[in-house]
Amino acid sequence: MRPVGGLSGEALARACKMRRIRQVSAMLFVYAIFYICRLAFSASKKDMIEQGAYTAKEIGVVGSAMLIAYAIGKFVNGFVADRVNVRRYIMFGLFVSAMANFIVGFHVPALMLAVVWFVNGLAQSTGAPCCVVALSRWWPKERRGTYYGIWSCSNNLGEVLAYILTAGVMVWAGATYGADYAWRSCFWGASAMGAIGIAAAWLFFGNAPEDEGLPPVRDEGRGKREEGRDEGEDVASGQKIALMTPAVWLIAIAGGLFAASRYAVIDWGIFFLQVKKGYSGTDAAMIVTVNSIVGAVSSGLSGIVSDRLFKGSRQELAVSAGLMNVTALVLFMLVPGRHPWLDVTAMVLFGLAVGILLTFLGGLMAVDRVPKCAAGAALGIAGIGSYLGAGLQSAFSGCLVERGADGAAKLMGHTFSGGYTLDWLALFWIGVAALSVVFTLIAGRGRK
Repeated sequence: MRPVGGLSGEALARACKMRRIRQVSAMLFVYAIFYICRLAFSASKKDMIEQGAYTAKEIGVVGSAMLIAYAIGKFVNGFVADRVNVRRYIMFGLFVSAMANFIVGFHVPALMLAVVWFVNGLAQSTGAPCCVVALSRWWPKERRGTYYGIWSCSNNLGEVLAYILTAGVMVWAGATYGADYAWRSCFWGASAMGAIGIAAAWLFFGNAPEDEGLPPVRDEGRGKREEGRDEGEDVASGQKIALMTPAVWLIAIAGGLFAASRYAVIDWGIFFLQVKKGYSGTDAAMIVTVNSIVGAVSSGLSGIVSDRLFKGSRQELAVSAGLMNVTALVLFMLVPGRHPWLDVTAMVLFGLAVGILLTFLGGLMAVDRVPKCAAGAALGIAGIGSYLGAGLQSAFSGCLVERGADGAAKLMGHTFSGGYTLDWLALFWIGVAALSVVFTLIAGRGRK
């Protein structure tokens, strides 16, 4: 990207505005591509099981390996991102993720699949820390919530693109080349999208305003710049503060429990609707996609609402969203029978909740508690809780799916005398969502 030089006054202000618009747009798009390279696995689970490519337990373990790798990587990369050129680092991470998808499309053995998808988890973990550190470099603290919320829409945008694109590609590839190539096409398509994301990062993603000849945040008259972003020893002490703040770890636990319920729907929601309620793969994907569309709007508004109406406090909205999450899962999981409008309503509520909680528990509440120079470290701590919870959920949920006598996959549960069957998945997903609300309340009490 060409540096801006020799500008002053209104011309410089316009240049800063345009570069920031480009930056947030690049962050939205590039991180959405990360999600496509992550969710191809989720969209193709049922086909892989039914084609006999992998068992439900193998898929659960592979999904768990990826998310545990993501948790570890996000923690490490949060600390690394505070110190590196985030533009180059995010391009590297997306390249590795795209290559992992390309390899999986060749139907590798289960053990190799677990290894490759573990590497994909490490690569995926570079995306969010790079974006959050870029946020701290391009925008002052008093506007951080607003732009963090806008960037958080990328999660939902990525989910929408992943579900729509993969569903379309699978239908086309299955009809053209046969069912075995339907699920493989998901991974090859995701790899191609990864290449597009790398190009977008190279062209539009910026490391810091100073690298492009623009003044740092402190010189734009938009709030006092915190000390220490440019000095290694101050970054180190800021990261130490992040490690020693109890509220940051409580937020990480709450985020882990929330992530378990969120990824339960992302990973197994389509499968649940197909197996439990008899929807087709396309209809199930469209219903689950509703939550991503609503969540994008919710994410975008969450930071703005908390900045302007609650003066930067996230607690009130986080607790309300947690209760909404529990309600949505109850409607989705416990109401028997096929009721499209009720299932869509559940996904609307779920999307509203996820948009807020993903923004707040996913990092913003933790970032708010630490110095600006340790934004990546705070996100890393929040991330290790979130994705350890998501990873354990994947393995546990996989164990609660079994193959019936007729060879079809089904959910394990208990059937009562009246004929109603309670799935153990329902108790697990709803239970972790409720515990997340409890820990969010505890973390709020520790607010300084």
